This record gives sequence, C-alpha cells and structure tokens, in this order.
Amino acid sequence: MRARPGFSLVEVIVALGILTAALLGLALFVSRMAHTTSDARLLGTASELAVNRIEDIKSSTDYASIDTFAVTETSIPGSPTYAGFTRKTLVKHVGGAVTDSVDYRIITVVVTNPVMSAPVTKTTAIAAF
Repeated sequence: MRARPGFSLVEVIVALGILTAALLGLALFVSRMAHTTSDARLLGTASELAVNRIEDIKSSTDYASIDTFAVTETSIPGSPTYAGFTRKTLVKHVGGAVTDSVDYRIITVVVTNPVMSAPVTKTTAIAAF
C-alpha cells in the first residue's frame, strides 16, 4: 500500500503546543495592556482633578480667602468618572507679618483613589495681590 499524505500525531501535538504558547502569550499581553490602560485613565483623571482645583484657587479674587480652600473632598461634583476619588487641598501661609519681606501661600492638592498605587500631587505658590 501507498502511504497517505498528511500529518502525523507527533506533528499535530507539536503544532498544538506552539499554538497554545502563542495564545497564552497573547492573553498575557492583552491582560497587561488592559491594566496599563486602566491605570493611565485613573492617573489622567486624578491629574485633571488636581489641576482644576489649583486653577479654581488661582482664579480667586480675594487673597485672604485662599485659606478657605483648605478642605478634603470625598465626593467631588462633576463627571461620574470622579467617583471614588478623594481630593485634599493644603494651604501653607509663608510670611505675611508686618516685619516680613515675603507674603505668599503654597497650595498643594493631593488626589487619591483606592485603586491607584500612588497619589497625584500638584503644588503651586500664590503671592499676595
């Protein structure tokens, strides 16, 4: 009898092994990409919240009222994507006494989320006006 052309059992097993390894590698890549995308989205939202808070403080027309911005917000109004974020605003007054030659406030905004590995912190200084 003549041999039939085709794949042997060994060739099929080797091909399945190679295919399995490739699919597992692809699944790992997709999983890591999804995790990285999620982290980047959270980081971008946290950065946006910090910058928005600093811009709100900078737009204040009364220098003395800047101290009232020092609060911790656990519920941030706006987009539903802000759910779970906490924004803490710290105001430190430097100088300002009659004998001081400087008078400014250092504003630090710290945004956290339980899912993020590290908080986002933005700092600025506002001189007396």
